[in-house]
Amino acid sequence: MPSLPKLRPPLPVHRYGIVATLLTVLLVGLSLASLRPPDAESKDEPGSSFSARHALEDVDVLSEQRRPPGSAGLRSARSYLTDRLTELGGTVSARPQSVVRDEAGTALAAEVVNLHARFPGTAGDKAGTILLMAHYDGVPAGPGAADNAANVASVLEVVRALRSQGETRNTIEVLLTDAEEPGLLGAHAFAQGRKLKPDRTVVVNLEARGVSGPSIMFESGARNSTAVSALGSAGRPIATSLADEVYAYLPNDTDFSEFKELGFAGLNFAFVEGSARYHTAGDSLANLSPASVQHQGDNVLATVRDLAQRDLSGLDDDGEHTYFAVFGLVVHYPQYLVLPLALLAAAVFGAALWYARRLGTARSGVVRAALTFPLPLIAAAAVGFGGWELLAVLRPGYADLSMGDGYHPLWFRAAFLCLTGAAVTGWYVWLRRRVNGTQAVLGIWSWFTLLALATAVLAPGAGYLFGWPVLLGGAALLVALRRAGTDSFWTSVAACAGVLTAVPLMLPVIVLIFPTLGLVTAAVPLVVAALLVALALPLLDLLPRRSRAAGSLLALAAGLALLFTGVRVDAFDADHPRHTSLAYVWDDDSGTGRWMSSDGAPPAWTERLAGSSRADLRSELPTYPTTLSGGLASRAQESPKDRPAVPEVSVEPAKSGSGDRAKDGPRTVRLHIEPPRGTSYVTVFADTSGHRVESAEVLGEKVAGGANRPSSPAPWKWGLAVWTIPDDGLDVTLRVTGEGRIPVRVTSYTPGLPKAAGRLPDDLTWGTYGAVLTDVTVAGTTVRG
Repeated sequence: MPSLPKLRPPLPVHRYGIVATLLTVLLVGLSLASLRPPDAESKDEPGSSFSARHALEDVDVLSEQRRPPGSAGLRSARSYLTDRLTELGGTVSARPQSVVRDEAGTALAAEVVNLHARFPGTAGDKAGTILLMAHYDGVPAGPGAADNAANVASVLEVVRALRSQGETRNTIEVLLTDAEEPGLLGAHAFAQGRKLKPDRTVVVNLEARGVSGPSIMFESGARNSTAVSALGSAGRPIATSLADEVYAYLPNDTDFSEFKELGFAGLNFAFVEGSARYHTAGDSLANLSPASVQHQGDNVLATVRDLAQRDLSGLDDDGEHTYFAVFGLVVHYPQYLVLPLALLAAAVFGAALWYARRLGTARSGVVRAALTFPLPLIAAAAVGFGGWELLAVLRPGYADLSMGDGYHPLWFRAAFLCLTGAAVTGWYVWLRRRVNGTQAVLGIWSWFTLLALATAVLAPGAGYLFGWPVLLGGAALLVALRRAGTDSFWTSVAACAGVLTAVPLMLPVIVLIFPTLGLVTAAVPLVVAALLVALALPLLDLLPRRSRAAGSLLALAAGLALLFTGVRVDAFDADHPRHTSLAYVWDDDSGTGRWMSSDGAPPAWTERLAGSSRADLRSELPTYPTTLSGGLASRAQESPKDRPAVPEVSVEPAKSGSGDRAKDGPRTVRLHIEPPRGTSYVTVFADTSGHRVESAEVLGEKVAGGANRPSSPAPWKWGLAVWTIPDDGLDVTLRVTGEGRIPVRVTSYTPGLPKAAGRLPDDLTWGTYGAVLTDVTVAGTTVRG
């Protein structure tokens, strides 16, 4: 067969480079624009659309008081929300319910009051159910405007907009959960006790881990094809099944987790920017972004409206789908297609590699490119880790921020991205002196092929990121090789198909991973960014040769300039306070107290009390949180002026059928605990070195025995934390075996500090992210039963 005539560029090479570069820049701009939340709806009468203005009126009321479990603020919010749901036409129930979660680490217990409202569908027995959910409690440190008053208000506004168009085919149920912050207790109680059918129910949960940013659908449940398809009805959906894969490895949970474990289909929405104000006094209405509320509401309303009219009887037949949003469109397909697509991509790449070898491309150049490609990826990770360490030195307070993100993290994200770009392009300049463009492209794409195959097997939700660029780019490269041989110009033009495919797929992931993981783990999005930049490297071959090195140097200079500008701009002040932690811990057994802090670099105000020395106090104070493993601790103070109140514990003598010895079987030990006024929660720990807790009972609920704290360095291997203490005190019953009386440690946690702490300065705020022990007085005593 006669060979096809080889193509020659009809225009100077650099003009093609400019066109390709402009097209890439256009796709970058469109991708970034698709991640921008819409402006807040300002209509006085929004009708059937979602209005952030309406929702913010509810947020204003809900955030007037702080709403930790069992507080007066939470009771006030409950009353208000009951009235609002009734106004919307729902049948509302608010039944107190005791709940226990037997967790590894410490069992959790509370009396919760979930708000449940039902809006029946018109399909009768054939109706499915959409469970619209948000938690209405908050943390003691702040008003919780974003987390989670904004989402509770959004649920109300979604229901109003739905009801404005009449009844729906399927039943809408609203669940506003109590005690999410201590450990998903309200959701656990509802999920375990309510007889919802997973095969006819879709759960939609609303959350926040910041005060701004776009609404992200970051987690779907089992059999997600129907739910993900409905998400496509939203105007600006942002979603990726990669988030499902990443979230599975993070130590985070939401109320949706309780339903996902039971096999429910569903969608989990959140906005996550502005995490410096998360769980602080700065989570206020003034700092809440109306655009984020609007975006979250728009996406949830469109999705629920679609689901409300669908036949949900076939959810059992739904499969797992890979999904991602591109320019506002949701693309999804069955996960069983991920591996075949990856294999097809590998076959296309293999054909291109074989054809290039047939045309004389040296194998050694491809191998050199492939073997050295990990270098820029390692450099990207080093930028992330090293950049964070540098920031922690230049601004010590960053180390105590939530996930390391300050109040203006965009400066640092842009700086790290520029430095990563400099590292990748610098490697390419070095490589191109040793191999030609075709060899470089094939060497880079060999890694993408391996990643496509690996993710298809190990993390199918992420497989699309690598499979599609290789498949489409490899096909274009194969055509170029067929028509133009190994001419590096047409190879570079064809290779641009890879980056043009990858930009709308990978760029949103990079942008969204940054606030999700924070600057502390910036290495993760930077490695993804390095992969994306690597696909764009053939553009350099279409530009004048001198632009390659110049581009790398320009990116390096821009990165350094952005980094040091960010350090100057992102300073702490009264409007952007530095995070700190401080607690006073009193041990009534020894009659001593300590000031403690988990700050990495404490400000002077905190250091004057907690000191500057660090110690592992878990053996001395074993029943306190694990944050004591390396925190600051002052010297023990005996009989201080502001000696805190301690729990009053009365012990009913142990009883058994015929005596107290272990051979007679388990004994019953009853404790009555009256904690200090205002106590948030109480912990009860048992010394299991010579005894075993067989079981326990609290708030009328059974608690498992054994050793639920196996990693504790002390003998206190069984523990229980109880929230929402009854007015007349807390009764705890233990069933124990072992000779003699069992030591039991009872500890109260009460918001606020002794007067000696003084007033928190305006340029500081309590940082309560994670397990930080702060702005709390802890008092413990040991009894024997």
